[in-house]
Amino acid sequence: MLTPINLPPHTTLRTVAEDPDLADRIQGLIEQCWPTYVIESHFPGGDVLPTDWMGIFERWPQFQFALIDETNDELLSAGNALALAWQGDPGDLPDTGWNWAMHSAVLDLEAGRKPTSMCALSISVRSDQRNRHLSATMVEIMHEMGKAAGLRRLLAPVRPTWKSRYPITPIEEYITWRSRDGLPFDPWLRVHARLGAALVKPCQRSMEMAGSVAEWEQWTGMAFPASGHYVVPDMLTPLRINRSADRGDYVEPNVWMVHP
Repeated sequence: MLTPINLPPHTTLRTVAEDPDLADRIQGLIEQCWPTYVIESHFPGGDVLPTDWMGIFERWPQFQFALIDETNDELLSAGNALALAWQGDPGDLPDTGWNWAMHSAVLDLEAGRKPTSMCALSISVRSDQRNRHLSATMVEIMHEMGKAAGLRRLLAPVRPTWKSRYPITPIEEYITWRSRDGLPFDPWLRVHARLGAALVKPCQRSMEMAGSVAEWEQWTGMAFPASGHYVVPDMLTPLRINRSADRGDYVEPNVWMVHP
């Protein structure tokens, strides 16, 4: 049973386990909130960590949830997480971050291994609701869901939201920056830190995305007339274009944070 959480007025919490039709609505909100390339790109050829995003709704419906406006039944925000049987030291968390969690959790489930940790996958907040501190509430809900399920900790490969303002700054340097209160400079890292999470280390290859040159031009609204590296709005690191291979690759670093 969840520890009571102070939800915003006139909102209710609902999971896909309680309402299977909620899965499509959550996915719709995700597609509104996230860049097109995150939704439509594919993994690089030969990727050893294949993932099945839509499978999370069937495998862990109790950890796919939304905050819903009670007055009109509209989604305000949504959260996605999973459970995996990882018990290692936080310092040993892998470079492959988000992709690793998605892949490992499926292997654990298929092998019948008992899950010990929850891993956050995404939190999506509707654009007109982003001044209500819903992101922190969603992290708190994940934390309490993990506790109620008997899991020991919440792992989070956090996407640092302001890193896109400094795309050529190495992630190792970026995470050392601090605000005046001593908390992380990045606002999304700061939310997790205020809720008690430890900042562990970067995961350099948390998400890997590939597509043709034409696809990247469509997804970003930019032209890429020559091979090379391009700074693209909202990307945390430069996009690498290889015109002779008709390919673009984007490797996104995240930051491992662990909630006890």
